[in-house]
Amino acid sequence: MKIVSTSVVIANPRRGDEGRASVLPGIRVSDRKERLGDLSDDELLEVAQTARRHASWAQARELAAIAELHRRRVEAETDGDLDYRILPAQESVTEEVAAALTITSNSAAALVHLAERLTGPLAATGAALEAGRIDLARARVICDVTDSLPDRATELVEAAALERASDQTTGQLRRRIKRIAQRLAPASVEERKREAVRRRRMELWENPSGTADLALCDLAVEDGHAIYNKITAVAQALRADGDTRPLNAIRADLATQLLRGVPLPDATRDLLTKASVLGTEASVAGEALAGQTSDRERCQDGDDTDHPAVDAELESLANAAHELLAEARGSVRSADRQRAVGRAAQRIHHRLAVARDLVCQGDRQSHGQPGYRPPAWMRREIEARHATCVFPTCNQPSHRCDLDHTVPWRPGITCRCNLAPLCRRHHRLKQRLDWKLFQIWPGLLIWVTPSGTWHIVRPDLR
Repeated sequence: MKIVSTSVVIANPRRGDEGRASVLPGIRVSDRKERLGDLSDDELLEVAQTARRHASWAQARELAAIAELHRRRVEAETDGDLDYRILPAQESVTEEVAAALTITSNSAAALVHLAERLTGPLAATGAALEAGRIDLARARVICDVTDSLPDRATELVEAAALERASDQTTGQLRRRIKRIAQRLAPASVEERKREAVRRRRMELWENPSGTADLALCDLAVEDGHAIYNKITAVAQALRADGDTRPLNAIRADLATQLLRGVPLPDATRDLLTKASVLGTEASVAGEALAGQTSDRERCQDGDDTDHPAVDAELESLANAAHELLAEARGSVRSADRQRAVGRAAQRIHHRLAVARDLVCQGDRQSHGQPGYRPPAWMRREIEARHATCVFPTCNQPSHRCDLDHTVPWRPGITCRCNLAPLCRRHHRLKQRLDWKLFQIWPGLLIWVTPSGTWHIVRPDLR
């Protein structure tokens, strides 16, 4: 009835270290302790610690594989002339990693950069990660702090970091090695700070709860503290004057009012005269309900897809398209797949042309508009149909997108069966000859990539 200690021996994949092996301590539970519920508290913690060490090894292997792929792509690119129409190796491998791991391009770029660093100037940190002495979060901290430092300073900061990294939280580790970096290379640290401030920006993203976050990023430290302190001082004064809400809520409401252009005296007066918290929540709930009703009324104007039968028809159409595209792709050699799938999608588009036109002509709004620019009602309907850009992985809200003619204007028409929201980046991507986009039914689109894969995009509102 006890835990039996074991070891896992793993060969180090780095070139030049083939003969060295990393030993990860492991555990095995005896047959009479097959369930976690049978373990004591200290045994459960040992399981958690060992699992984390093995996770660190797996993450080190992932990064080593990415670094090797990056090395191959870069070496292959230098052997020939680079066509200006083709992404450079650095960006190309980022997109390969993003597709393979189903992550965003930004996340893939961060992984590629970390992989380069941990197999290059921070090889000792990579070895510590592989051996399970640190986890990925600590490796990221060391990579972040040493970015842009001179080689000698990087070596010294890394050595100091690894001395105590396993006994420190990421916050403690970051504070400690930032002080060391500041002493060793103050000019590099200051230049990095100036460069970050030059890239300052405001970002907005939505949360799973249905709320949104708004952030000012990479401000100068003194500016960030000055803004925060001023808003906090006013919020504390409002609390002293009788506002019973939490200080965080007052700060958020005050900042919202100020960013909307309300002068500070008016903003403080409005906040003081607000209803109680319960009254405010009821008001917000009422506004949300009214907004939903308004959205439904707006979407009903000219919308013929809000019906269960149409849902089933769209799903059946998408499934049939998928089968035809798969058949076309599977019947040819790899080099010809893009052309074959493109032809199959084109045939589907032509086959449905008569029915697609009849659907639009049967609506109370006319099929097609005389000019290039769609009327306001058509834009509203298409934005309701697709909440975001119609590229498969894009989250850009449709109201910020171009309303693109899937078949270019003339011979393409300005109609809901030929319009879809595309952000500027993916609008430009669609113009490339090696990418294809078809709208086989209003709101039902097929993307065909240069490699011959396809993505079917369905409407959000049916």
